[in-house]
Amino acid sequence: MSVHPLDTLVPKPRLLSARSGELTLRSPVGVAAAGDAEAVADLLRAELSRSTALRFESAPPETAQIVLQVERANDEQYRLAVDPRRATLSGSAVGLVHAFYTLRQLLPTANWRSAPLPGVTWTLPACLIEDQPRFGWRGCMLDVARHFVPKQTILRFIDLLAMHHFNRLHLHLSDDQGWRVEIKAFPRLATVASHRKQTGLGFATSAADPHDGTPHGGYYTQEDLREIVAYAGARAILVIPEIDLPGHSRALTAAYPEFGCFPDKKVEVSTYFGVSSDLVNPLPRTVAALKRILEELLAIFPSPWIHLGGDEAPLDPWRNSPEIQAHLASLGLENVQALRSWFTAQLSTFLSERGRRLIGWDEIIHYGGLPPESTVMSWRGEKGGMKAAAAGYDVVMAPVFPTYLDYAQDDGCDEPLSIGQSVLLEDLYAYDPAARWPDSSTFPQVLGVQCQLWSEVILDSAHLEYMAFPRACALAEVGWSADCDDFGAFRVRLAQHLQRLQAYGVNYRPLEGPQPWQRGGTGRKAYQPRFNLKEALAHIDAWAESGEPPAEHLSG
Repeated sequence: MSVHPLDTLVPKPRLLSARSGELTLRSPVGVAAAGDAEAVADLLRAELSRSTALRFESAPPETAQIVLQVERANDEQYRLAVDPRRATLSGSAVGLVHAFYTLRQLLPTANWRSAPLPGVTWTLPACLIEDQPRFGWRGCMLDVARHFVPKQTILRFIDLLAMHHFNRLHLHLSDDQGWRVEIKAFPRLATVASHRKQTGLGFATSAADPHDGTPHGGYYTQEDLREIVAYAGARAILVIPEIDLPGHSRALTAAYPEFGCFPDKKVEVSTYFGVSSDLVNPLPRTVAALKRILEELLAIFPSPWIHLGGDEAPLDPWRNSPEIQAHLASLGLENVQALRSWFTAQLSTFLSERGRRLIGWDEIIHYGGLPPESTVMSWRGEKGGMKAAAAGYDVVMAPVFPTYLDYAQDDGCDEPLSIGQSVLLEDLYAYDPAARWPDSSTFPQVLGVQCQLWSEVILDSAHLEYMAFPRACALAEVGWSADCDDFGAFRVRLAQHLQRLQAYGVNYRPLEGPQPWQRGGTGRKAYQPRFNLKEALAHIDAWAESGEPPAEHLSG
């Protein structure tokens, strides 16, 4: 039984209606575009000529089969009207990108392949779609620090995000286990901090845990990152870089011990996971160096937001360093908590003076003194976001449950390696950040939602795609669609949509469970969740009242 293409769209459009007839595209396909629409026309030609073998040529609007019209300024709304004569896409330049990806979903599934198949007729159903997103921030965080993600995998992942109308790619570029961005002023970040001797098996939290004995690493040159930014930008996706400070900085201090809390202490890039006590120090020499690093970062990433982490930073190293304590006293501050606020303010002011905004995990709000233009990403449940919104800060909702996609997709032992049990597809689809919001007057501070792909236990590109899809499809609809279906109806649409991922070659998890070759087995990818999610959520909820991680969270 055939399914009408309008009944397979993910995410679900705001308004759609079928019309009689269809539009068949035949070479040469006339494309009309002018001004800002030209870039979208270039994207259309590049993507569709490869998979359809159709030839696309410029044509006047009155004879073109595809017409691209810029009719709005800066929002993401679009209108897609198809009749037997032409398809007309209208909206802002960004809206046209979303219209194009909806048009691709209306075409036969084979248009997601990389080469044309014989015998395909390229038809579009006559219809009218008027669409706009619920939230302006629909993001995905990709951790490339714990396990390096090759550039080509990131470019492919951007295509998958664009397919689902995501508009933010948050790159976690530094952590204890690796530094991934070339900084010309500090070359040892590439030669030393970008690689580790080996990697702990599973979620190893000490050097004594079993390791694999295999070196691991990699970094992106500045030109690599500019390429990623440009590729994403053409697909209406903003790339937001993250350098995590002051915690999660062991790779940085391994390369430059003078930026650590105890310069005589030599450390190596961490081979295991968890929360490290190897913070950067807040001394003038280090703050100046961090600003030089940020200068180079700003030259690569045009994003208005620069993410500076701020999570999981145990402050005892600052308490125990005589040099840091002397600096604290010279500033007239009372304690390291006040010093933490001072440190954050130094970097936030630096960004603000250059027209950028600090964004950080929700710990950054805990000690006060956060500049008003800052944005808070709420990960320890929803309390941090509620507190930040009440204080007037913009907020991105990214709570562990249900937006952390490093948790298993099911509690069955056939699942591959994950960090914990389990975030189900229906958990993602049921998420509504407004549902438990205590004060509706502050909810407009919520910019949107974001899913997280932390990579301690995501070992390669196939594993990454498995953990992301189809759960990211569900969050895409939560972020985009103001009126979501019930889960059963979404699942029916998703079953059809997965044929597009199949054509694109995505290693997604089927709805009925993993394929035999996707199972964890008994080797390195064996299912061994470290965290019971319900217990972890209770712990995280209590932790949200503190700016520092509990002592039992520190890695060995």
